[in-house]
Amino acid sequence: MNHFASFSASYATYETDMDSTNASMAMTKVLEKAVKQRRRDCNCMLRNIAKDIYAIRNILCIQDNNIEKLAGKEKDEDSALTMHASSAINFHDLFEEDDTEWNNSVGELEEFNPMDPDFEAAFPASDMRCLALVSHNGMKKTMREFVEANRNLLKKFRLTGTNSTMTMLKEVFKDEPPGTIVFGPACASGPLGGDAELVAHMVGGKIGGVIFFQDPMNAHPHRADIDCLVRQALVHNVVMAETPTSALMICQTLRMALIGKGRPELIPSFFFSLQSPTVEAYKAGQKAVVDAQKAMVNAGK
Repeated sequence: MNHFASFSASYATYETDMDSTNASMAMTKVLEKAVKQRRRDCNCMLRNIAKDIYAIRNILCIQDNNIEKLAGKEKDEDSALTMHASSAINFHDLFEEDDTEWNNSVGELEEFNPMDPDFEAAFPASDMRCLALVSHNGMKKTMREFVEANRNLLKKFRLTGTNSTMTMLKEVFKDEPPGTIVFGPACASGPLGGDAELVAHMVGGKIGGVIFFQDPMNAHPHRADIDCLVRQALVHNVVMAETPTSALMICQTLRMALIGKGRPELIPSFFFSLQSPTVEAYKAGQKAVVDAQKAMVNAGK
């Protein structure tokens, strides 16, 4: 129910309320009812969403944003002396203590992820280009949780990545039947050239997508390699996710592309070599430079 629906429902009592008080007070009651109803509807919606994403709550790190006054200062009319106070949301706070359905389902939610059903892939992993997984040290835990939360999907791809991530992948999938998980080439650690190796594989047409969890809170000695990897993903127009949120959204598209008879048109970079639309203009410019040089050499003869 949206804001207008809440108001309409409350406005239906407007004439009844007017019989007992003046019009101004009646309208106040209408608005109060609308606000309360909207809060109830919003809370119900948040509860349902919370149950659906409970299995990936640590990947999303949902924050509860509030506007608070700066300590010891009053808000004046000309300037809002406020700041955003952000703290990790406690999913259990979304539910009442007497919410029996929630309390009984927590255990099931811990074990079951409705976002990652198992399915038969339309295309074998060996027929598609690799999906590369990369994560900085501060994001290793998040990457593992991401892989575990999407294991039924990710095992349908030929997986590649830097050294520590590949080690983690083999640990997560160690109980899968032999031969069911196809791994691509393992690269070195990022600071030791692993990102550069991935770039080489990408340029060689071996990578169709990259999920790269970067740590935004720390500096990295191989910044140049990181920038090169991201830039080449742009040049070769491959699937690229640099945040857990975008990775989760991309996973939904990957599922749609592989379920049933398959929809390869949703993931063309896993089957074909692509490029940025600006590459052709660059090539034309480069050709013009080379032709001009040849003309100068021929004229000198």
